[in-house]
Parts: sequence; C-alpha cells; structure tokens
Amino acid sequence: MRTRLVPALAAAALILCAATAGAVPLHDFPRELSLCGERVPLERQDVWEMMDQTFISSVYNVPQVILWIKRAHRYFPYVEKRLRQRKMPDDLKYVVVVESSLRTYALSSAKALGPWQFMEGTAKKYGLRVDKWIDERLNFERSTEAALDYLKDLHDHFQSWTLAMAAYNCGENRLGKSRDQQGSRSFYDTDLPLETEAYIFRILSAKVILSRPEAYGYSVPVERRYRPFVHDEVEVGLPAEVPVKTLARAAGTTFKEIKEMNPEIRQDSLPAGRFRIRVPQGKGKQFKDNLSSFLR
Repeated sequence: MRTRLVPALAAAALILCAATAGAVPLHDFPRELSLCGERVPLERQDVWEMMDQTFISSVYNVPQVILWIKRAHRYFPYVEKRLRQRKMPDDLKYVVVVESSLRTYALSSAKALGPWQFMEGTAKKYGLRVDKWIDERLNFERSTEAALDYLKDLHDHFQSWTLAMAAYNCGENRLGKSRDQQGSRSFYDTDLPLETEAYIFRILSAKVILSRPEAYGYSVPVERRYRPFVHDEVEVGLPAEVPVKTLARAAGTTFKEIKEMNPEIRQDSLPAGRFRIRVPQGKGKQFKDNLSSFLR
C-alpha cells in the first residue's frame, strides 16, 4: 500500500502553539488494533506509517475532536442500538464520524449528502425518498437504516468488514475490479485510490480517539455535550399541499423549529400524501387534533 503525507495544517499550527508554551505532547495509538474484529497488521511498515500519519492529523485537530465528542453524545446511542439489534459490529458507528463529522447537512463536492453521505442513486436504491419535496438522506434515522443495509450487503459480497467500508467509500465496482486485477484478498494488500486507502485509517483513528478521549487530553463534561433530540413523531395524511407554517401553527411552534426537526423537508410546504412529522415533545396529540381542524 502506498503511503502519503496526510494534510495536517491545523495540527501543525496547534503543535507550533504548544511548542511556544513548553513540550509538545506526543500522542500514540495502541500497538494492537482491530476494526470490526479484523486485525490491523501494524507490523507492516506501510500500514504503521499510514496509521501514524492519519492519527496525528486527527488527534491534534482539537476543534474537530471536541465536536466529534459533543455530537457523538447525541447520535451514537441510536446507531449503537441499531447495530446491536442487527448484530452488526459496533465499530461501524465510526463510519458516520468520518463521512460527515456527524453533521446533518454535510455536502460533498460530488453531491453526496447527509450524515452518511449518500449519492442520490444509492440513496434511492436503499429505499430513501429523494425528490423535490423530501430528501431522506438528511433524516438521521432513515439514512442510518439505509447505510447499515448497504454496509451489510457490501459485507455479504466481500466477506470482510474492512473491505465493506472501503467499498462504501470508493464503490463496490471499483473495489471489486481492483481486487480482480491485482489478485488481492485483503484491504491491506489492495492498491486503491489514496482517498480510500486513508479512509480506513481515518475510521481507525476516530475509534482510537473516541474510545478513550481523556487519554489524548480531551475532557468534555457530559453537560457540555449535545443532548439527544427528543420529540413526538406523528403520522399524518395530507389531502392536499400544506404549508410548513400551517404544520408549525398546529404544533404550537415555529416554522424554523419544524424545519430543523424535519430536515428532510426541502420546500416550504408538503404535497398530498402520508408523512411522519416530528413535533416538540408532548405536542403530538395537539398537533394531530389541530391539523385535522385546519384541514377541514
């Protein structure tokens, strides 16, 4: 596997600042690592260097790691629960960290969108609604289900979680073609795009740091982390197009709050059809009763 210098300008700046105040702490990762139960061959110089470069770039990026910790407190419980229920490895939760830093509206230059960074075609293939009205790539629960379905299919095909994650990044066709051409069996023996080669080590770095953030100088009190969202979810049938401001009035809240609680709503209204709408906790019945009254 090729190695490369991972861009680390932010890390370099932080190290320089620390150097002016005293010795720079030299953080290191464990000597033994695994990902989804698959051992990482760190005894190989190329593998160790790739991990070292990626880990340094991540662990010294202080703003990024603090935001990882804060957002993980909100989103990890749901992902962990679904992974347990589906009997999938817990380490898969770090994929969403690397994909989007757990940001709802993350958008890549290739137009991949949402916390799990789905392209439109793949999103639709895995059951997400993407049209002018709704984009479920922005719905954390729905996109998580689709991502776990996709990762399971990739694992069933490649028989390796590491390869499944690599394929999630570069596509199953690209990964399959590379392995066939090269006669390789494992991720670590396959020559892939540099972004994909670094991708697995970024996931490993997120795992190392978020598993024991205090070991690397990160202490974020629970009260300063982002709380999980709480809301009522109500299924409604709309006989015609309804403005979001009407939904907000029925829930006794604001247009902005409805849009923030339902980021998948793309327009200022919803068309006729059935929808599951999130409203402030405790207002579900009020919302349903009021909406029925407004729509008569």
